[in-house]
Amino acid sequence: MTKKVSYNGIEVSTSDYDASAVSILDYLEKIVGRLEDGLDKVDGKFSLSINVDFTPNNPPKPSIVSNGTDKETTEKVTQILERTTEVENSRVTGSVKVNLQVDDN
Repeated sequence: MTKKVSYNGIEVSTSDYDASAVSILDYLEKIVGRLEDGLDKVDGKFSLSINVDFTPNNPPKPSIVSNGTDKETTEKVTQILERTTEVENSRVTGSVKVNLQVDDN
């Protein structure tokens, strides 16, 4: 069973609303898709806050704060974030904070 992941809030910090912001939002969509596919009913419902820093020519650096998850689910989320490193523009600079709600589909 897949999960339904919905946005509870997004805060993007870049110097301009340009290709960097679009790349960051595309990256977030990849995270949502992978969370929906990678988590299952055992993981339950929970909220998640992800902070991601972007620097040129480096993979994104995510950190998470989860509420209502056990250790195994937190490790799954961490692995999903570590595998989601693609960003369209290698010159992306900025940060994003996103709050997500994870529910059963």
